[in-house]
Amino acid sequence: MIALMVACAPKFAMTVLINMIDDQEVYFRNEVVPPFEKSSRGKIDVVGYAQMDSMEHELGRHAGMAGLIKVPFGKSAALIRNDKVLPLDAFLSASELDEFKSSYMLTSLGQANGKQYYVPRKFETRIMVFCKSKVDDALATWRHYKDTIGAAMKSINGYGLPANYLLEKDPNTWDYFDLFVLGWIWSRTPYGGAIEPRIAHRGKRYSGTSLRIVDRIFQCNGDSANVLRMRGDAVVDALHWEAVYAAADIYNRRMWEEGWSGVGVWEGFRQGRVFLSFMTQLDCFFIHGTGRDGLDGYLENEDDMHVAVMPAGCSAMLDKNGVIARHGRKSITTGGWWWGIPKNTPDPRQSYSLARHITSTRNQMQGCSRFGMIPVRKDILSDMSMMFGGGWITQVYEVSFKQLMHNKFTVVPSNPHFDAISQLYLDAWFDIVVGQNWSADKKTPDWNYIKDLLSDRYAPHATAMLKGNRP
Repeated sequence: MIALMVACAPKFAMTVLINMIDDQEVYFRNEVVPPFEKSSRGKIDVVGYAQMDSMEHELGRHAGMAGLIKVPFGKSAALIRNDKVLPLDAFLSASELDEFKSSYMLTSLGQANGKQYYVPRKFETRIMVFCKSKVDDALATWRHYKDTIGAAMKSINGYGLPANYLLEKDPNTWDYFDLFVLGWIWSRTPYGGAIEPRIAHRGKRYSGTSLRIVDRIFQCNGDSANVLRMRGDAVVDALHWEAVYAAADIYNRRMWEEGWSGVGVWEGFRQGRVFLSFMTQLDCFFIHGTGRDGLDGYLENEDDMHVAVMPAGCSAMLDKNGVIARHGRKSITTGGWWWGIPKNTPDPRQSYSLARHITSTRNQMQGCSRFGMIPVRKDILSDMSMMFGGGWITQVYEVSFKQLMHNKFTVVPSNPHFDAISQLYLDAWFDIVVGQNWSADKKTPDWNYIKDLLSDRYAPHATAMLKGNRP
């Protein structure tokens, strides 16, 4: 009997710290972890943590038992700085590291000080999501409105639409002027018996909204220094466009009046109040629906949901010849989640084996097709049409992969004061856009007025924060 008990006893035990939506956590506990426990004869205790800022507390609470922790991109640098995670280089051979890097995309984003710290869990970025039927409507009628729209833009930049402007049929070629044209038409056309703006993004006072602003700065050719200092043409262009869209009734005001998070935007699509937004892959899965895991969809016609890469940034200002003053790019920030191995893990190789099991081809395909995660494995990314059947899920991932290629190595700044500065962007957005503090008379958004406001009111606060002070 004793021999039987010893034979049945687990060979090892570890704790995995996670932060997941409820249905995903159920899937992880019931379908991902048990096969590893069986094959390795181990015991895995899955513990959820609710707040990102509690990660280090949880690592301390489970010291000596925590084998893996699920870490968002935005918090990964802090765990490295505070010596809370173990580099893979500490226990993997050079050949094993080479094999690891050959299996996953963008592993360099999980490096610091020349060492590899993290195993990719999933990538995340925003893409443009829209109702194709409503885009078709605008494509069919935009020439009729071109002069009127040009006059509206002339009041903003003194010229109008760019010289030889054309609304391209392919949404992947669009820039910020195209969104202005689409949004102008939609907000002046009755749909469902109502006339209202039909473009929106998150408008709640939280990180999802500030990330949209930061993304726009990168699209306007800004860099991390611009973002952190809140200075430069890219920062002004980003907030100027936000003001332009609000002033011209391109943005649906409900997004800030009702404080929309992602769910608010999904409901906007359901109610016909939103025709276009910028959404993560998980958002796409909720909007379209899969019929399982609580993802029932938000569209009357799910086939009307289409996606494209983000529009190219640019300035709203033109030169005297009607040429865009500052061209931008399509790149925004890449985010997502890592698996990190805690510094005092009981067995780093078992931790690594579990991370590789979780991100195996089979588990990645299951998780990605059910929960909207961009795959991290090269073997999946190499042929997504075969992996996901060529339908709408394949389209979401193919476009998302193209967006990742535009993003390259663009991520949110790893500076420890970034979270505080992102709150400043919320203050600025609510002041300028929601409060209509975009010009002296609160009528037409004034680029120079916004520049001076940022320089005088917000940039000094950012500088103080970067120095570790509160002004």
